[in-house]
Amino acid sequence: MADTLKGMLDKFGKAAKTSGEAQPQAANPQDAWIARFEDVKRKVIRPTFEALGKELRQNEHDFNIIEFPFKRLDTRPMPQESSIRFDIYLSNEKTKTVINAEKRPHLKFESNHKTQMVSVTICDVTSRGGIESKIGEFPLERVDAAFVKEKFVALFKRVLAQQPGQK
Repeated sequence: MADTLKGMLDKFGKAAKTSGEAQPQAANPQDAWIARFEDVKRKVIRPTFEALGKELRQNEHDFNIIEFPFKRLDTRPMPQESSIRFDIYLSNEKTKTVINAEKRPHLKFESNHKTQMVSVTICDVTSRGGIESKIGEFPLERVDAAFVKEKFVALFKRVLAQQPGQK
């Protein structure tokens, strides 16, 4: 009887140990998606932005890339979404050298961790006016170098349409 009880206690102890140990929990699907977005941002979007920026500089324009990581904030119920923005500094703009100005032509890709979609925003604001508009939300799988270039061309068409003599 003592052996039976000891065996059962040993078995119970092993089961309690395994269930009480810090077992890796299944990753939150939203966190896993954010990790994938960060990967696409680093491996696809940023290198494409840099290549487009080189082309701009060859034509006497300039650019700046601004990135923000995903952050859960203690002080706010909503986290800061991850984003990457490509600002354009046109050679004919007086404020060409003002870095981080909010109102200037830009293309922005931003995570939406709740819907697991990528928000794309185009802003064609120059000294001649313009608007900022969200052009859509897209699945992460759709964001590749060709997609980024396509959205950049759409932005540049809008900026070009504002220029004098371009109607």
